[in-house]
Amino acid sequence: MTQSFDVDSFIRSRKQTRAVSDLLKAQASDYLATLSPLVRPQPLFGEYLQGAPRGSGRETQHHFKEFRTLFDKHAGARPFNLMNELEVPLNIINSTPELYPLEYDHTLDNGTRVRVTSPTRWVVGYSSFDLSRFRQVVGDPNRSGSELHRFVVHYLMLFHCFSRAGGLGRLFKGLRFPVGFQCLDDFGDLPFCVISSPVSSTLPSDPVIRHSTEISGSRSFEELISDAEIEAMRDGLREQLSEALAAASAG
Repeated sequence: MTQSFDVDSFIRSRKQTRAVSDLLKAQASDYLATLSPLVRPQPLFGEYLQGAPRGSGRETQHHFKEFRTLFDKHAGARPFNLMNELEVPLNIINSTPELYPLEYDHTLDNGTRVRVTSPTRWVVGYSSFDLSRFRQVVGDPNRSGSELHRFVVHYLMLFHCFSRAGGLGRLFKGLRFPVGFQCLDDFGDLPFCVISSPVSSTLPSDPVIRHSTEISGSRSFEELISDAEIEAMRDGLREQLSEALAAASAG
């Protein structure tokens, strides 16, 4: 996108983006809440979780070993540098999943760094572990080691549960809100679960972003959703049916 900066057009795009994003997030949140029993850690970890009922010994032991390996790989690495080990049983304070804004850094052509928010992608975390607070704790040189430990454990637990939930990815894809895993700025190689919407959002040109941040006095920006992106939405099931009809007709 290389458009020049037009204040009225930009304000209109911002309003459209916010309206569409709110609808998409509400839909994604509803799907997540409905499917959340499939990613509860209690059935996987059993007695390895504080207050959870005893599970099938071999399976729960397997999940705990996998999780301990995952924790050891990431907790001691930068930027966390945690030294404390996992304590059994694990104290998972809250296992209700929630959506948080996905943010990343974008450097403008003049060298200015802007924090960008996506209106069509969200990070999944537990409801008592806000991602913005996690980012603050990571960046605080005087941070609490125990608080950082809790954040790392809970986000890794969510990643483990989502990545081990067979068929869940197909369900979300069928609902047109695919689930993926990626690393985020400020968190090193820690894997996060990300839900995307059926609509894409993009950044305008750097001059547009620069004008917007200069006017607002803030070094933050939100991607924009255009009318064309909504019109270009694809329906996977419709395409599959069309292909089936075409193949049947050709036969």
